[in-house]
Amino acid sequence: MARAHSGRSPVPALLAAVLLNGIAGLLYVWSLFILPLEASLGVDRGRLGLVPSLALIAFTIGVSVLPRLAARLGWPGTAALAVGLMAGGHLAFGLWPSWPALLAGYGIAFGTGSGLAYGLALALASGVPAALRARGIGLALAAFALSGILLPVVLGGWIAVTDPARAFLRIGLAALLPGLCCLPLLRVAAPPAAEAGAAGPVPAPDRPFFLLSAVFFALCCIGLAVVSQAAAMATAAGLAAPGRAATALTLGYLAGSLFGASIAERGRERRVLIGLAGLAGAGALALLSAAAAVFLAGAASVGLAFGGAGAILPMLIGRRYGAAHIPAVYGRMILAYGLAGLAAPWIAGLLYAAQTSYAPMLAGCLGLAVAAMAVAALLRAAPSIDVHP
Repeated sequence: MARAHSGRSPVPALLAAVLLNGIAGLLYVWSLFILPLEASLGVDRGRLGLVPSLALIAFTIGVSVLPRLAARLGWPGTAALAVGLMAGGHLAFGLWPSWPALLAGYGIAFGTGSGLAYGLALALASGVPAALRARGIGLALAAFALSGILLPVVLGGWIAVTDPARAFLRIGLAALLPGLCCLPLLRVAAPPAAEAGAAGPVPAPDRPFFLLSAVFFALCCIGLAVVSQAAAMATAAGLAAPGRAATALTLGYLAGSLFGASIAERGRERRVLIGLAGLAGAGALALLSAAAAVFLAGAASVGLAFGGAGAILPMLIGRRYGAAHIPAVYGRMILAYGLAGLAAPWIAGLLYAAQTSYAPMLAGCLGLAVAAMAVAALLRAAPSIDVHP
């Protein structure tokens, strides 16, 4: 992925990254549609669970193929495709409300488009001058996380009382406006196509890559397991307002996304990762408590580690392999997130069903945190590489 020219303002690229990831954050709105879709389509909740799983797989694929696709289409063309898929996935169900349209439109089209948008936002943010890169990545990823906070608050009540087809139609149309605003910004920010690939071949996966991927996988498993069960865990712990657990977790995720890259920029690789895993483990322990304050602090701690992982890993990749290779290398590493997304919520549910308790799941999370710390300790210091001025 080529960088923006030195001398050009990074503002258009960062604005486009924020807009793209803001739309991609619609991924967090899915849970609001479960009950309306169940009533509208007559599809049980078990089958509806296939839709976000399919979207997650498509999201992972979208992030993975972004570098190659952007090299062919350029930034504006890739953004147009991502926005078209995200909006079109909603419009498809809005115009043809049916189970196949939900799977193909939301599951495949929107999932792929949101992955492309997320990957492109990361590429845009990592392509700004080195002095601004950490803040740029934090801002772009925070836009994705912020959607998880604002959209349910803004749209939750409306979705609950609106026909799902009409809601999907309006959301799809609304997504087009910020998407269209990205195109003129990217025409200003994008470098000439002749510079594409100038950074050289993408480094082959090596030992540090697999170690970083293992740490990322463990942190994602912990985060996604808790995300999938947060409200139910709060209820089991006897909290009066179980929704506060999801709020605490999401606020922690937002803080981790916003500040994680800056922490990675200043800290040593092993210490940052061991600290991140320790934070996740401490959060899992706190979630065993019946005290509301301790429980909520645990949820926020897990969210902080989960959001921080997504922001910290790109910076560590840039340090080891060069900033120009962040999108491609992270595109490979995102497979760890996809695997965690498929396994963690399912296993978390099985563990609870077997014991009617969240203690086994949280013990597993603590074990993963310890394993992540051990793997992070195996990393050797990397020379600082930066191909961008």
